[in-house]
Amino acid sequence: MAMRPFHLLACLAVLPLTSCNKPAAPPAPSCAVESAREHKLDDGAELRVWSLKANGLKRLTARLLVATDGKVQVANEVEYKWEPAASEASGQLVLLVQDGKAFGVKGKRLPLMALDLHGSPPHAKTGKKMGLLLEGELHSRMTNSSYTTPLGERSVLYAQLFLPKADATGTFTLGSDLESVGAASKEGRTVVAVALEWERQ
Repeated sequence: MAMRPFHLLACLAVLPLTSCNKPAAPPAPSCAVESAREHKLDDGAELRVWSLKANGLKRLTARLLVATDGKVQVANEVEYKWEPAASEASGQLVLLVQDGKAFGVKGKRLPLMALDLHGSPPHAKTGKKMGLLLEGELHSRMTNSSYTTPLGERSVLYAQLFLPKADATGTFTLGSDLESVGAASKEGRTVVAVALEWERQ
């Protein structure tokens, strides 16, 4: 009977060691931009690439938006869905704005977006493409690539304002939310934007 306290102390001494071996808690659901790059190509095309990392998501949707005269339209949409939620997924989001001449629409520009994630668990990927064009006489006046990391559940990664030449001396504002994208596109202006939306399990 006298040995029982020693056995109890030995058991208590082991408890902290076993608790240290518990698996770490999974990271909170999030989507983050790890890097962003911009390239000007020889043919005048503009290429922008964002490296993304997602954890614990049920859905991730990327949209290419074209706003004209206050009306916002979806030019491209790519959506990933996971069931169960993705433990981790990473990849690249790409925006390409190029001359439409190669596609038989001379004098216009064609914005295209793609999202490709790898290293993710089984998923369903869907996409929509409207092929909206930009008028060729419009010129780029302002860009906004302000975003936080990790991203909010609804974020505008990038927005670019295009103007007619006659409108070059006006005063312009371009925010980082969907409302400002539509507002900035009034009076004959056009805004091209890339937006992300994600949903946790």
